Amino acid sequence: MIKYIIALLFLSSFLSNAAVTWTGNAGTDIFDGGNYSGLADGFVLGPNVTVEDDITFSNATVTIPQVSAQQRFQVASGFTMTVDGSNFSLSGGSNDGIGGVPGSRLPAGPAGPTLNIINGSSLEAFFIVNGVQINVDGTSSVTLGGGGNPVNISSINLDTGATLSFTRETIAQFNTEHLSKITINGTAAQEGLNFTIDALGAGGSTITAIPEPSAGLLGAIGCIIFVLRRRR
Repeated sequence: MIKYIIALLFLSSFLSNAAVTWTGNAGTDIFDGGNYSGLADGFVLGPNVTVEDDITFSNATVTIPQVSAQQRFQVASGFTMTVDGSNFSLSGGSNDGIGGVPGSRLPAGPAGPTLNIINGSSLEAFFIVNGVQINVDGTSSVTLGGGGNPVNISSINLDTGATLSFTRETIAQFNTEHLSKITINGTAAQEGLNFTIDALGAGGSTITAIPEPSAGLLGAIGCIIFVLRRRR
């Protein structure tokens, strides 16, 4: 009998931590719990309310609306939010974002949640904060609308082909504030080597991850330089 009780308790615990998925049944508002399946019974979703589950948005259209003060869609440390073939946008003049729980920070830790942007997704938020690790695949893009420090104690990795745009951060501001927070294919970002940067309007910038020169190409360049020097 005790074995059955233990098994039921384990199963109940497993089911209560099942992944959360976006349905869009109530509209596009990211803070509306009616747009999800898998939320725990009695859980009331809202700004700065922590979701302690993995969350998947597939083929979704999602808005981050303006709410009182400046708040965030908040995911607990150790969990993953996956944006798959989906579009996120700010609405109603929103200055809200996505983050982990207070106290989470990167690169020093403790780390917050992971945010994977994949399969042609585009994500617009005002900021990311509190230890978020964003991974953007080569078909997807991220746009951050805030100024000052929109990548706040968080990190972003871009695969080759991915783009990262700041609507209120100039090239100079990006280099000063954010360059150290960006990796390209898991390695340090180096302009001209693995990313390019261009102005976006009067006050923004766009970073595009590019392939690094292959070892063979570098070797060929070295041989050409050697031959040219010999001819002199």
